[in-house]
Amino acid sequence: MSVRVDLPVGVRCAVALSYDLEMCAGYSPVLVNHGRIMPPLRDYTLGLCAAAEDFGVRLQFFYVGNGLEDADVGYLEQIVRRGHAIDNHTYNHVRLTMADTDLLRQELDLTNRRLEERLGVRSMVLRGPGGEPGGLTLMRHNQQAVLDSGFRWVSCHMDSSMGLYGPAHDAAAPSRLQAYAYASGLIELPIQGWMDRIFFDFHRCRDWDAQDAWRRTAGHQPTADGWTCPWTGAQALGDWIDYNLAALDHAYDHGLLWTPVWHPYTHYLHDPHNQALPALLAHARSKADPVLVCTVREAVGFLREA
Repeated sequence: MSVRVDLPVGVRCAVALSYDLEMCAGYSPVLVNHGRIMPPLRDYTLGLCAAAEDFGVRLQFFYVGNGLEDADVGYLEQIVRRGHAIDNHTYNHVRLTMADTDLLRQELDLTNRRLEERLGVRSMVLRGPGGEPGGLTLMRHNQQAVLDSGFRWVSCHMDSSMGLYGPAHDAAAPSRLQAYAYASGLIELPIQGWMDRIFFDFHRCRDWDAQDAWRRTAGHQPTADGWTCPWTGAQALGDWIDYNLAALDHAYDHGLLWTPVWHPYTHYLHDPHNQALPALLAHARSKADPVLVCTVREAVGFLREA
């Protein structure tokens, strides 16, 4: 079923930028993903919030729920207090296409409970870990599990065509994978374009051995001042920024809602001085007509079943 996007009156286009907040398995010595965020990454995440606030923007985070077992969640409380959004990213970063539907339901329900207990947050939108090339189209029982856990909206269908057809195709990502409804009535807001970790750690990786050696010895540990990533070239960050500005231009030219997905940990490694977010927000502000940079929570309010 098709879904229409009704942007607010006077808005030329919208960007629903979100961050999946987690200790990524791809950077872990033991290949485990979790939400127990190391202190420097907590500080970096709060810095992202501050940069957004300088532009009058609030950010969307999707959080791996097992981190809510930590005694100290003060940084998450601060994020919520400052008006940013935190929603469900499952409890153990499990795929929404997992075969055990009952376990999926437990993952979602437990994270929902912990968000309410620890942060006073009632989750509205679910982000599926990893991204799924076909979304939940073939997973009717899992769609129902998501609905049963209180979600009307999910974001998990990813664009698997990135990097295959050239820069113009990549920049046009906001035109692909429009929002739609599954047969169950669950509404999908797809992930459009490059995810940062795929861009930096796969598409632009020039030394797989260096990446693996770093992961095994230094993953999930703070980086030293002046550290530079040994597996990407010096131009990777500039190219990442250029890609995102081009995608925003495409969304602006065509009056679209664009839903990119970033990760604080990936930017901590590849953008330690936080250049990408201010560059994107400044570019949005520079447009002649208004560009709304919003949370995914806000963006799903623009969706109407056609």
